[in-house]
Amino acid sequence: MSASADVESQSPAARSRSRCLDTFLTVSVIALFLMFMVAGSGALYFAKHIKDEIDARTTRRSDGSANALVAPFAKTGNAYKMENFVYLRATESELKTGVMAWETFAYGKGQTIGSRYSYEEKQNVLNIKEGGTYFLYVQLNFSCTGRCPSGQFTVSFYNKHNSEELSCTVSLPVWSEEAPHSQTCWRVVTFPENENRLMAKSQTEGTLDNWKLEMNDSGFGMFLVDGFGALHRT
Repeated sequence: MSASADVESQSPAARSRSRCLDTFLTVSVIALFLMFMVAGSGALYFAKHIKDEIDARTTRRSDGSANALVAPFAKTGNAYKMENFVYLRATESELKTGVMAWETFAYGKGQTIGSRYSYEEKQNVLNIKEGGTYFLYVQLNFSCTGRCPSGQFTVSFYNKHNSEELSCTVSLPVWSEEAPHSQTCWRVVTFPENENRLMAKSQTEGTLDNWKLEMNDSGFGMFLVDGFGALHRT
């Protein structure tokens, strides 16, 4: 990423990517502080550097000296590497029943997917290469584009044995004008074996035609908190 602001950084696409990164980092910080008793000193050390970098980014924005976020993961040394993290963004705004599609996006010099994971776009499946305990979360943001009736939208994540790992149900209210609605769900999950996978399926209840999923601000992520000495690998 460039260290100075330019014309491209002011475009709607750049602002959307910035919001998505803010969401990714904020949820990660909250999740890490919730989980620091499990993850130990390595996760706490990482969280501190993440928070410092977010504060620094806010300062750079206010004085106009920089627009891009430098990946904070490199600052943590071997304590907690980017390889343990993944964040995927939603690619469809329509609320419907079926398998959900996601995508990675540029982050620093790479993508928002660590080496412990891989994503199969054709099958909409996230592969988790190594067993361990993970923090899994999903953040869903919605907007109303007209007169919106009430209903429910549920996203559930299933492992390779088709067992549910996380389910997030959002109750959408009656709305007659544009207004945001959001919800975040999380759970600590354990994969006792290597080569697992996650697939997200959605289900709707009611008429949700005018409710839309905000793709740039909706996604799911996970990170390793315990497994195979990941926190202190050299």
